[in-house]
Amino acid sequence: MNPTPPECARLAAELRLLRDRSKLTLATLAEETAYSKSSWQRYLSGKALPPWLAVRGLCRLAGEPEPRMRALWELAEAAWSRRGSIGPARTADQDDPPTDAEAVPPPTARRFGRRRAWLVALAGGVLAACAAVAAVATAGPGGGGGFHVSCSGAPCNGRDPGVTLCGVEPQTLLNVVTPAGAGLEIRSNPLCRAAWARVWNTRLGDRLTLSARGEPQQSVTADDPRLLDAFVYTTLIALPARHSPLTACLTTPPGRTRQCYSAPAP
Repeated sequence: MNPTPPECARLAAELRLLRDRSKLTLATLAEETAYSKSSWQRYLSGKALPPWLAVRGLCRLAGEPEPRMRALWELAEAAWSRRGSIGPARTADQDDPPTDAEAVPPPTARRFGRRRAWLVALAGGVLAACAAVAAVATAGPGGGGGFHVSCSGAPCNGRDPGVTLCGVEPQTLLNVVTPAGAGLEIRSNPLCRAAWARVWNTRLGDRLTLSARGEPQQSVTADDPRLLDAFVYTTLIALPARHSPLTACLTTPPGRTRQCYSAPAP
């Protein structure tokens, strides 16, 4: 049996991270998508390549933008196709719906080289990702239609946006690429009246801070090598008065270069 390509292992790791941060069980994934628990077990372990529609479904449930995950999936799909040229390799279970409309034909070596370079740039955050996410429906304050956020305003300070469900249906207030090549976003949720910042394509030791007038500063350090290709995000900070700025700063060693970016509170 051929080993799992590294691109597929990376995609599986990213899917597990999204699932863990969103506190989604296999039962919830099976209920909210068209894929069974056994299918999700294989997708999350890297034993099977998930169809793009499965990845899109997890992005929707986790409130994550699709472009970066699409790029990672394209890399994994191309690598899986190359592995499959040696022997048959299944990419879906019998209970998976057909994904012909989403399929990407196996590229030639030359075309894949150009395609890979573009996808790596996108996946690494060199191209800014547009956050156009279709998340679960809400109705009124507190999200009565599908979920309930667990904090609003000052009580959100220092809490995890995933655990509180503030990460569902977020607004992106700022999306930039730093001179070092990291992607950086400031996001907020009007139901929680709180914001957080996140970066990706980081270096070990990078420190991200988010500050707002009158609120305690929130920060996080990229101190785990396994997360350097994934999202690293701060805890929540309550939104300041309207039009007061939210400021995110990324400090990068060595030399401790510091880049700051501001966005007005919504």
